Amino acid sequence: MKIWNPFSKKAEEGCVPNRELLAYSTALAGQNMAYALVTQWIFYFCTNIIGINPLRVGFLTGFTKIWDALNDPIVGTLIDRRKTAPGKKLHPYLGKLPVVIGILTALMFVDFGVGETAAMVIFICIYLAWDFTYSFQDVALWGMMALISPHSHERERTSQWLNIGVGAGIGAISLIPLIKGAVEANADKIEAATHIAQGRQITVLFLFFGIVFGFGGELLSAFAYKTKERVAFTHTENRPFIEDIKALFHNKMLLLLLLAQFVDFIGSAIPWIYFFDYCVSLNINGKEINGSTAQFYYGILISVISTVTMFFAVKISDKIGGMKNTIIIAQICNTVCRVIAYFIGFNSPRSMIAVICVMAISSVPTNLIGIAQRALLSDAINYEEWKTGKRTEGVSNSMQNLTNKLKDALKSIFAGIVLASLGFNAKLGISGQPEIFYKAQWPLFMLLPALGSILYLIPFMFIKYSKAQREQVEKELAERHAAEQKEA
Repeated sequence: MKIWNPFSKKAEEGCVPNRELLAYSTALAGQNMAYALVTQWIFYFCTNIIGINPLRVGFLTGFTKIWDALNDPIVGTLIDRRKTAPGKKLHPYLGKLPVVIGILTALMFVDFGVGETAAMVIFICIYLAWDFTYSFQDVALWGMMALISPHSHERERTSQWLNIGVGAGIGAISLIPLIKGAVEANADKIEAATHIAQGRQITVLFLFFGIVFGFGGELLSAFAYKTKERVAFTHTENRPFIEDIKALFHNKMLLLLLLAQFVDFIGSAIPWIYFFDYCVSLNINGKEINGSTAQFYYGILISVISTVTMFFAVKISDKIGGMKNTIIIAQICNTVCRVIAYFIGFNSPRSMIAVICVMAISSVPTNLIGIAQRALLSDAINYEEWKTGKRTEGVSNSMQNLTNKLKDALKSIFAGIVLASLGFNAKLGISGQPEIFYKAQWPLFMLLPALGSILYLIPFMFIKYSKAQREQVEKELAERHAAEQKEA
């Protein structure tokens, strides 16, 4: 029986065609459109549309995500253990699941018009179903990056284009404040004055977001089915589940990378919308611009330059010594720029322009962090195979999911506690919140992410994986795979 050799000359000449990268990048754009909608807006939807107390929302979403996180290693192990034909390890989870996930995503943004307790029960049921199916898709979707090529530089190129797709998906979600701001500006005067977001227009608007960005985004994610698994030697040993988990604890690089991402939870715990909605109002040439619209323009202006640099992420990384150095520089730059921006303030048009310029500089390296993290995760999976003889795309990426969900859980709980302690109540409107709430928003918005960057760097600096070691791992794996081919 002839087994295709992923290290053949043909593979060396061009592992991943551009059309395949485009399909994969499009899939990630769609998936992250749906995911960003949930992570960025579900907290606000629950507090301001459904009317649930922020402390309850924090603990409700937080503990739900903790439970969700715990099932991810099980999902990853099931994927790794499932016996499949060569090149078909992850594809079964990429074709049909997006339709189910898309419907559940849209349902999360439906106001069923019931009481607070019933609304919480409905939300829990929908969210758990959403997350369980999403876990299979997410592990497979990101796991493809480790299987798409046996070459680290090719995986870095793939990571670059995937994160461009991620950026496009998140960029689409950045339109929400603009659309929301336009609707609010034309809303009924009573609703606009009290900022009660339970009016029919805003409720229908969020349902629209759920259908277009949630369901539509997931349909786009099905393009990932067009990718190919070029690392065909995926071992499926029947060892106990606990042994799969224990094996990961010998992969120091993976653990440190996941720990760094986890401790950064505080950086984005408080959604931007609370600062912009309640603390920002602009008057330009006599035209009033509300906070939601201002948030959109702020996001666009600080990211316009950095979006271009994502196309050159691999070249930039090569120039500065690798993906690890990319992350270190980015986190240091984010910390310094945010401290500078904090002292500039956001109290006048001139200071706003200065802050936007500073944060635009910061976003150039920070936009490359996602690319670097995924490239390093793939290196860690290669390292695991080199050390143990088993590839763990499933369980390793599920641990990434577990980390992200535990991180999201802490973000939700932290946000709920902070907003409740500041006396936030959506029913009080824009101008009716306690004074301490307004005073806290600028430092929360600008300095919390700086603290997150510092916390991230503490474990990350202990990662030791040189370029020479990476080349050694790839060389020995190539020899090992060639020997396996001869035996077959």
